[in-house]
Amino acid sequence: MRKLFFLLLFALIFIVSAAFAAFNMTEVTVNFYFGEFSLPLSAVLVIAMLLGVTIGMVVLILTTLKLRYENRRLQHKLSVSEQEINSLRILPIKDSH
Repeated sequence: MRKLFFLLLFALIFIVSAAFAAFNMTEVTVNFYFGEFSLPLSAVLVIAMLLGVTIGMVVLILTTLKLRYENRRLQHKLSVSEQEINSLRILPIKDSH
């Protein structure tokens, strides 16, 4: 059932994308500092979306790696603190009387 749902969803997205591309075949000129090129509007939008998704993924991966590093560092610090507490518990209590 789940497989059928995703297959139908993919088919719907494909049909909507194909219709969007068919209705937006107008050439658009994209100017950069180093040149320019002409592509259909639908291609420019797809490239912009893919570029946005790629940049978002890179930022997400970098943030995740930073959080994993921080988590590993804190786990190590916790382990050292627990070992220190356990070693202090073993020491006998000295009475001054």
